[in-house]
Amino acid sequence: MIEVEIPSAEVTPARKLRAMLWILGVQIAFWGLALLVRPPVIDPVFADNRLANILLEDADGQLKQAGGRPVYYLGDGPEARFVSTVSLDHPERGLVVFAPRYNRSVTLSVNGQRVPSSDAPAWRGGKLGNKWVIPAGLLRSGTNSLSADVRRECCRAYLADLIAAPPGAIDIAIRQWRMQSLLPALGLMVLGLFGALTCLLAGRNTLHKPIANAAAVAFTGMALGGLWQIDILTPSSEPLYISAGFMTLLATMGGLVALADRWFSGGPQFDRALLIFGAVFSVMTVAAALAPEPLPRELRDLFNVLIVLLSNAAIIACVARGLKRDGEALVLDAAVLLLVPSISLADLIDALQTEPLVRNIAPLGVLALAVLLLFGIVRRAQMLSRRLEDANAVLDARIAEKQAELEITAALLRQREAEAAVQGERARIMRDMHDGMGGQLLSVLMLSRDENSPRQMITHTVEQAIDDLRLLIDSLDSVGDTIDFALGQFRERAEAKLRAAGMKLIWSNSLDGRSIMLPPGTILTVYRIMQEAINNAVRHSGGKVVTLTIGQSGLGGVEIAIADDGQPGPALWKRGRGLSNMEVRAQAIGAAFRLDTGANGTQVLLQIPMT
Repeated sequence: MIEVEIPSAEVTPARKLRAMLWILGVQIAFWGLALLVRPPVIDPVFADNRLANILLEDADGQLKQAGGRPVYYLGDGPEARFVSTVSLDHPERGLVVFAPRYNRSVTLSVNGQRVPSSDAPAWRGGKLGNKWVIPAGLLRSGTNSLSADVRRECCRAYLADLIAAPPGAIDIAIRQWRMQSLLPALGLMVLGLFGALTCLLAGRNTLHKPIANAAAVAFTGMALGGLWQIDILTPSSEPLYISAGFMTLLATMGGLVALADRWFSGGPQFDRALLIFGAVFSVMTVAAALAPEPLPRELRDLFNVLIVLLSNAAIIACVARGLKRDGEALVLDAAVLLLVPSISLADLIDALQTEPLVRNIAPLGVLALAVLLLFGIVRRAQMLSRRLEDANAVLDARIAEKQAELEITAALLRQREAEAAVQGERARIMRDMHDGMGGQLLSVLMLSRDENSPRQMITHTVEQAIDDLRLLIDSLDSVGDTIDFALGQFRERAEAKLRAAGMKLIWSNSLDGRSIMLPPGTILTVYRIMQEAINNAVRHSGGKVVTLTIGQSGLGGVEIAIADDGQPGPALWKRGRGLSNMEVRAQAIGAAFRLDTGANGTQVLLQIPMT
């Protein structure tokens, strides 16, 4: 695998300012939306009917002020009795009492008589509150005493509020409060499961697998966080319930760190740290779940704070690394990822102030994180798509470059083929001149040295050499011409030769100007065969007329027939050197040669195939 060193982007003050503006803008937009979605005030019905005189009864039966913060009342131990009073003018209308938050179970007594809960057992969890409908028979006009007994397995029991009002508006307010508490958790669970499944499916593609798997872990933690917020583990022991909250927080933050580590270039760098810290925290969580008593509150607080702070430190380091390497290309991504530290820290501070049981991400914060993660994955998919388009563009450029190189190579090959063809044609011409005119000139030279050689023989040999040279020139001059045009040049020489011998040429061409072309070498061979046939007719036929017919053969080639009307004697019918040369030359160009000799004359038939 080839590793490419990516140069760090130059960090200028202008780029720093733009990055800060992007990050600040995203933070303002999110928290502004959060304030609109999450009402900062309590329900008016709850506020108007909230019991403010809640006191703690100690072991001696004495009433005193309960500890804790203003938002909840804290007992001295795992069991605590909180006492209050409510004044009624119309007890016949009945009374509804609601405890929004408590840990971990609560029972209510009115005027010394215990009242059963009106909720189903599955709803009797500290996260969704508890509701009692008090019949009129247990109430009296004037002051009525209420006592709420809160019990838990460890630590100090607490009660957030007691709200008492006649039936009607209070019932609607309770339903709305529960829906507001339940819907974010249900949405978180559904969105977490959907996101996890989507990421696992996306992880089947090798290109998206590292990021998709990290996001799937984060989404799984969010889905478990939704289950935890619904308080589905209420029937279990308190140590197990607390440990389940730890695990959801650990899975969520660990997945977010892994995702941020792979989101930006230069990673992953925190896998080993994630494995080590994840294993340590997981062992501690399992040990805490199996312990008979929950961890002390201080240790639980430290546990949660460490998870959040270490995770946020790693996420910020990933963002800084990405901005340093990629510059402005990932500023928006960095702004989105930096919402994770701000939301998780805000939820941690809020949980430390309002939730003494366990620290975990609030429903609004986790739901916002889930939405932002989905946005981030879409953003990442867009980036990968753009990178794929860039890769395709680079590939197209390389293909075009290779095509240009292939065209240059093809041109060179064509040039070399042309040069080779020229060289081959030159070699053929030299060979034809050597075998034809060269041999004839050598014969002239030998005859001229012999004083007894007849002058007529020398003249005939010179004429043959001149004729052969003319044939060679005519064959070269016919390059690019059709076969009927090339043979037309031969017609003039044949007529002159026959006229000198007192014979007549009848020329017939039925090709009708068809574009049938032959290479110069083939044309020269055809010329020589035709010239030999004309020479034989002049020397041996004794006839008066030579007929030369040119037509198309049955195989799509050219057929040439040369016939005379002479009557040669039987002694001339035997096969001579000229006839053998014609047959050899016809075979050399792949043509069919046939000689017919009879009482009506002699005919030479040459059939030239198309190549």
